[in-house]
Amino acid sequence: MLYECIKAKSLLSKKEMLAEGWFHVNRSLNAYRGCEHGCVYCDGMSEYYHVDDFTTHIRVKKNAPEILRKELKKLGYSSQRELETETLWSFLPDGDAKQLAMRLPRRIVIGVCGGVSDGYQPAEKEYKITQQILETLLDFRLPATILTKSKLVLRDLDLLKELNRAAFVNAMFTITLHDDGARKIIEPRASSTPDRFAALKELRRAGIPGGVMATPIVPWIGSTYENMEGLARDAKAAGAEFILFGGMTLKPGRQKEHFLSVIGKRFPEYLDKIRAIYADDNRYGIPIWRRLPINTMLVGHQICKKVGIRDRSVRHLLPSESEANYRVLGILLDIVFYQRYMLGKPWNVSRPFYELSVKLERGVENLVLLRDAGHLKERLLISDEMEGIVQQVLETGSCDYLNQLLGDTPEESSVERAFIITDGENL
Repeated sequence: MLYECIKAKSLLSKKEMLAEGWFHVNRSLNAYRGCEHGCVYCDGMSEYYHVDDFTTHIRVKKNAPEILRKELKKLGYSSQRELETETLWSFLPDGDAKQLAMRLPRRIVIGVCGGVSDGYQPAEKEYKITQQILETLLDFRLPATILTKSKLVLRDLDLLKELNRAAFVNAMFTITLHDDGARKIIEPRASSTPDRFAALKELRRAGIPGGVMATPIVPWIGSTYENMEGLARDAKAAGAEFILFGGMTLKPGRQKEHFLSVIGKRFPEYLDKIRAIYADDNRYGIPIWRRLPINTMLVGHQICKKVGIRDRSVRHLLPSESEANYRVLGILLDIVFYQRYMLGKPWNVSRPFYELSVKLERGVENLVLLRDAGHLKERLLISDEMEGIVQQVLETGSCDYLNQLLGDTPEESSVERAFIITDGENL
């Protein structure tokens, strides 16, 4: 394994993400270029990222904390020392305090770990770049999301607890295979499946929010009922807030060639089936849906319903965000997610829900106050139907629209029967 220290010119992703329903981050970063976990499905191996020797040559961004500090200040954020003036707010006249608060930028969630490269890969033991990044976010009191396959995250437990108190930390683990023997082939240098569940359990006991991203589920190898139900049950036992199942993309070129090479050697019985699923060489690696053995998200939804665990990642309350706006935004994001990714509804159906989600995340007045003043529809520029949905969420915490949407899904028994498929039916 070759480690090379480099100087990063920039760190945060350039485009701010809004109403992002998978990880609930606004900006992301990578502390390292390359990842030595060597997961055979890894998207980072693709030519798309312009990184050669992705799993054997790790570039360490030694100046990442310094660059992050500069970029956060450029975005208008201040360190904890600079924010000490906030303690004077209670002594200011109401009008002056409100004006001061309005000048502070909206808090955003930083995806610290789990982009293209795992921030807690083995190199982190020596270089501690991710640890320093978390310390920087603590100084700026900005929330963080972590997605990892490593138990090394427990090294920073005290730091995570402190950051969670100051803002919040959402610590998630990618866990895709219940059988650790199969995991050793697919994710050879990541922490074992039992170790990841044990680490998640310890984080949850410490009060850190978190759950399981069961994605990507490898067709045929990971998409068995036994594997998916086993993951859901272990996630619940570990105290996970959720487990989200998702499919696998396979970009043509290095990523696809390496993946199929491993499958051909270690799981030859599935090679032709998987090759057929990705036969059209879609540039984004999207599979031919009709050739998949199951609808991963639909099956995952029904398994989670049976086991008694949420099947959607949790968006946590941002500092200074109103509870009412948070509740409505969460329901809207759930609706868009189920429409788009589980039920395959066209974009025009989801668009009004998504656009309102973006508006709420950018920041609007407290929705309860708008409702009480009779200004919901006028301020949000929404239809009568959407106003009714917002009103119902404010009153009950849910809405009939979402319940009816989930009522469109098949019964659990029919989903279980979907696993009884002959080899030729999906090819």
